[in-house]
Amino acid sequence: MEIGGGRALNITNSENETSKEIEREQIRKRYQQEDNSEKIFIPAKQKVNPFEKTGEQSVCAYCRVSTDNDEQLSSFELQKAYYRDVAEQHPNWDLQMIYADEGLSGTSTKNRDQFNQMIVDCENGMYNLIVTKSVSRFARNLVDCVSLVRRLKSLNPPVGVYFETDNLYTLAENSELMLSLLASFAQEESLKKSESMNWSLKQRLKSGNLLTPSLLGYDRDKDGSLIINESEAVTVRFIFGSFLAGFTTRQIAAVLSDIDRPTKTGETIWHEGSINYILKNERYCGRILTWKTFTDDIFEHRKKKNREDRDQYLYINTHEAIISVQEFDAAQSLFENRRHHMRGGVPVMHVIDEGIFRGYVPINHHWVNSDANTYYEASNYAGNGSGTAKKLKKDAFSMFDLEGYQIVRSHFLSSVALGPAISITNKSVTFNTGCVRKFTDVSHIQILLHPADRKIAIRPCEERDVYKVNWRPDPESPLYSKTFVCRHFASALFEIMDWNPDYIYRIRGMWAARGNDEIIVFDLSEAAAVILCTVDADATPAKKRVVTFPEEWDSEFGMEFYRYGIANQFRHLPMSFDWKADSKCKPVPDTMQLDLLSEVELHDMIEGLRASQEGYDG
Repeated sequence: MEIGGGRALNITNSENETSKEIEREQIRKRYQQEDNSEKIFIPAKQKVNPFEKTGEQSVCAYCRVSTDNDEQLSSFELQKAYYRDVAEQHPNWDLQMIYADEGLSGTSTKNRDQFNQMIVDCENGMYNLIVTKSVSRFARNLVDCVSLVRRLKSLNPPVGVYFETDNLYTLAENSELMLSLLASFAQEESLKKSESMNWSLKQRLKSGNLLTPSLLGYDRDKDGSLIINESEAVTVRFIFGSFLAGFTTRQIAAVLSDIDRPTKTGETIWHEGSINYILKNERYCGRILTWKTFTDDIFEHRKKKNREDRDQYLYINTHEAIISVQEFDAAQSLFENRRHHMRGGVPVMHVIDEGIFRGYVPINHHWVNSDANTYYEASNYAGNGSGTAKKLKKDAFSMFDLEGYQIVRSHFLSSVALGPAISITNKSVTFNTGCVRKFTDVSHIQILLHPADRKIAIRPCEERDVYKVNWRPDPESPLYSKTFVCRHFASALFEIMDWNPDYIYRIRGMWAARGNDEIIVFDLSEAAAVILCTVDADATPAKKRVVTFPEEWDSEFGMEFYRYGIANQFRHLPMSFDWKADSKCKPVPDTMQLDLLSEVELHDMIEGLRASQEGYDG
């Protein structure tokens, strides 16, 4: 059966080959026969030659100079005069328009308004010939050049482009190959020029030949150096002073516009962008940072912020400063803080210096500050605790001698699962519903940290209190856990506690009340670490949270009784002792490196600017 089947297949293939050969032979014979049928020849329409003296040509010319200096502008005027003369030498050319762009690169058509208008006019049938000096004048971008020529060629009637120095007419036969070559050369020339200019700029900035554009608050002397213009400098000082005192850039712009304070160009309408530019300009503190932006793509002309993509130099004390380096640095820090939704002026460390929260620092979870030392320094300013723990004797905690006994850790008791607790990651702090349930009627709280005692506490506060956070503004709303994103504070806290940033730390809290005071305290040294592990559940990988405990917990149930009592002394103080749990926070003087303007000083400064402006106008 296999032999017979194979033979049948071979016979079929042979028949197919024979049939194809017969068809090919018939085709050859058909083309070899003479065609004696009657026919009429219809010649193709002759293509218009724009250089012949016959045939009216509606013509426009295009010229461009790549820079806006005086020498190039002179060339620009000469080009326009030249095309008028060329049109007179061609009687059939009706030169209707000369399009020209000044000071623009040919690597992109994006900002070449005259060029783009010329293309639109061609599409509207106004011209059938464009005359320009060379391919590089028309476009230095290969893609733009070829695509535009094809676009013009596809119009009805088609529009041709004549490149004089290249002697190339785009409606001629076989013109596209030459056009592609010339456009490629023009593009490569632009790339080489860009590389050369970047190298030249790099050497200039390295050698200290700095660029000093016109700047509010400064004039330039004959050597190009910046010298203070005092009549403008007062505006700069007001902008920095009001920003550091808590004004937004929009408010600053509104004030300056309202008093008709002039910009560098003499305008009296200010915008947020102008204020931002001034506040972020290091020249105002006597420094010059080179190459802050660069052109990422010479064809699209995209500006990109220099994030170590190009070499930079920071020149210090290059000219007289209008504001101090500390003020400038504080403004940059404040910009970063406001990006994280922090309101107000420059943040200042506060501390509580009396009561059971003496040495506690209120936390601003929006503050961009990862330095753990600032929390220690602020806490130490209030002194080393209230000293009440040293005065308490053993009988203050219990009438029995409980030496050697331990208080069982709440982590080991399932019955407190719904009690107050917090979870801390390297990005956030979350208070569970047990915390919210204890403060159900509280609209705002303060989060407090004592770095040396390793404790976090929360207490109710008023809306006007420093660094308050929303808790339950609507007492009728459902109970939810509260999460505060605080990447920078968490970073400082993990450094204080020497925690692993890959873990989640869970701490049980202790709620206590006395009179009208309510507090919840969390002992960070009693934290349990939660690790995310991948486990196989029915052969399906899944993430599971595994609670781990410190190694020293292996040999004990909890904290030694009297050590626990001292750690939570506020619960055992005599009823006659006033907790003062609502003591207000106070600024830490050592952290206030700047003399911030008060409301009165800001008002006086605004009135001074207004008066000087009115006097100048008069």
